[in-house]
Amino acid sequence: MTFDWQENDIRMAQFMVSKMHKIAEAMNPKLIMGAAKNADSHFDSTVYQTTHMNGGAIMGEDPKTSAVNRYLQSWDVPNVFVPGASAFPQGLGYNPTGMVAALAYWSAKAIREQYLKNPGPLVQA
Repeated sequence: MTFDWQENDIRMAQFMVSKMHKIAEAMNPKLIMGAAKNADSHFDSTVYQTTHMNGGAIMGEDPKTSAVNRYLQSWDVPNVFVPGASAFPQGLGYNPTGMVAALAYWSAKAIREQYLKNPGPLVQA
């Protein structure tokens, strides 16, 4: 299994660090610590970077470019649903718990109200 920061992950982090730095400066602290990732940064498991890993079973509208549909249902195996942050194409730049919970409820509702009544693909490819 491999993982590395993508260009958009790094750009999102740089954007947020610049915003947070301005807020911190306005608070007139004795010390500000932290820096944005460099353009050539790579994920390093030996130092803390994040505990919110995302991706792996990307959600999308096309089975050629994604693993699950909008209900987190596998394109290939309709009785497999994959709830979790694996549906995201990249790191969100913040804690994904709220969005993961919302998607899980969305998926569970579709399973209960649609899939169980008529098992099969919930989205036609």
